[in-house]
Order: sequence, then C-alpha cells, then structure tokens
Amino acid sequence: MKNGNGLPHLRVLLVDDSAEDEVLIFQELTKSFKVILKRIETEAAMQFSMEEETWDIVLCAYKMEHFSPYKALEILNKSKKDLPFIVILLSDIAEDESAVLTVILAGARDVIDKESLKRLTLTVKRELRLAAERMQHRVDINTAYDRTVLAWGMALELRDHHTSGHTQRVADTTLRLARRMDMTREQLVNIHRGALLHDVGKMGVPDLVLLKEGPLDNIERDIMRMHPQLAYNMLMPVIFLRDAIDIPYCHHEKWDGTGYPRGLKGENIPLAARLFAVVDVYDALTSDRPYRKSWAKAKALEHIVSEKGKSFEPTIADKFIEMVAA
Repeated sequence: MKNGNGLPHLRVLLVDDSAEDEVLIFQELTKSFKVILKRIETEAAMQFSMEEETWDIVLCAYKMEHFSPYKALEILNKSKKDLPFIVILLSDIAEDESAVLTVILAGARDVIDKESLKRLTLTVKRELRLAAERMQHRVDINTAYDRTVLAWGMALELRDHHTSGHTQRVADTTLRLARRMDMTREQLVNIHRGALLHDVGKMGVPDLVLLKEGPLDNIERDIMRMHPQLAYNMLMPVIFLRDAIDIPYCHHEKWDGTGYPRGLKGENIPLAARLFAVVDVYDALTSDRPYRKSWAKAKALEHIVSEKGKSFEPTIADKFIEMVAA
C-alpha cells in the first residue's frame, strides 16, 4: 500500500493475519510518512522478506492464529538485520501485562495497544532515530578497527623495508579476487582485514632472521615458519579480529597438504587463505627482493599454472589468472 506526498518514505513489514489491522496501521502511519507497507502472516513469508527485501521497521501483531511475535523475532535476529521491532496489541495492555513484559524481554522495542495507537507514529520516529544512531556507532567502531588493522600492517612494513607496499597490494588484490567468489559483505571485510594482517606474526620473529639478506639456514627457516602460529596467538584474544584470522594463520598451507603450520589439505584450508595464497605468491614473484629481481608477469603466471593442484586450489588459480589477464 502506498500513500503520501512530500513526506519521508517508510518501508514497513507488517506481520499480521488481520486485514483490518493493516488498514488501521496504514492510516495512522500515512499522517507522517509516505508508506510502503507489506502484510505477511507466515514464517516462510517473513524469512523471504528478511532475505530478499529491504525494510525500515517491523510491526508485528501479538495475537495471530498461526504465527507469534517470538518466532518473528527469532527470524529477524537470524537475519542479522538491526530493524526496530514493535508489537501491536489491539486489545488493552492491562489485560495482557505479563505477555507484554515477556515480548519486551524477548527483544521487542515497544508494544502499542489499541488505546495508544495514535502514538505509533511517534514511536516509529523514535525507533528510526535510535536505529540510525546505532548504525553510525557501528560505522565509527568499524572505522576505528580498520585504521588499527592498517596501522599494524604498516608497522610491520616499517620494520621489514624489503616488503614495502606488499601488504596494501595483496590486500587490495585479494579483495578483488574475493568479489569474484560472490562473498557476503561481512566475509569481504574479514578477508580484507586478514590480508592486511597476513604477516603480523613476523613481528615476533627476531631481526637476525627477518632481515637477513641471504638464504635462511634450517634453524632460521624453522623460526620464520613460526610466524603463522605467532599471528594466531596475537590475534585470537582480539574479539573483533577472530573472524579475520584465517589468512594470518593459514596462508602458508598448500592445497596438496605440504604447507605449514598444520599441514592442512584441500578444502580443510579456509577459503580466505586459499584465495590469499595465490595473490601472495604472485605479488612476491613480481616484486624485487634482496636475493632476486622481480619476475615478468608472464613468468609469474606460468608458475601459478605449474602450482595448480599443488600449492593452489585449481579453480581459484584459474579465477586469479583470468582476473590478472583481463
């Protein structure tokens, strides 16, 4: 249902099995909003609406024959969408006071009864403002997180000048490759953070080993190979980085199981690490190092092809080659 001119838009999902309630609610909201309202009355319809459509607020009748606000709240929470959820109780709240308290404890932001339906608009405006404030708070926190992650990556490069620019390049390229895998926004955020922190464990490697100009001996190589485990030990206690730990911990694992630190094989290696491994090797090969000059692009791609099924998952290697060649 649509109505209103010159008013702010409001997209309302109404969970209610009463067409009469729909009319009452719509008439009240159109006093202050240009309303797009969809009424549903089944679990399946709500699951679809949460997954496939965009809403500003969810209104839910307390009493329905085949659905309940508790189940509706469960579906909303599983969708991970921070939408205001208001229960509509078109009876006297005094008659259902214990039920009202229960639904508030379950997560409803407010309950509107038949006597206070006229304050629905004010309640909606309040909840939209609070939702916007929560969103801005999350943006501010995530910005702070990302700046912290970037600073850690830059700190390592200041210590190891041989890899200057490597961290940002591989992070950007891994993100490009991940986007070709139809990943969610949350997955992309964690992949980008993990790529920026992929070598953070090297902060625990002694300068004598990390900055050595020539080849490493066996003992030095064993020390260097500790850096994924060191990264895990550093990052795991940081709650906001736990979902970004796959790349720092597993980017030296190999598709055929010959990598380290755990010798993971095939799809037991986290997808993020499988993506990053190809990017990391290609960037290393096409960059100057103290012990060799950079390889030409064609030669580096030939190496990627030769390592399909060994170091790299074949389908990911193919996607990477296709992306670089485009």
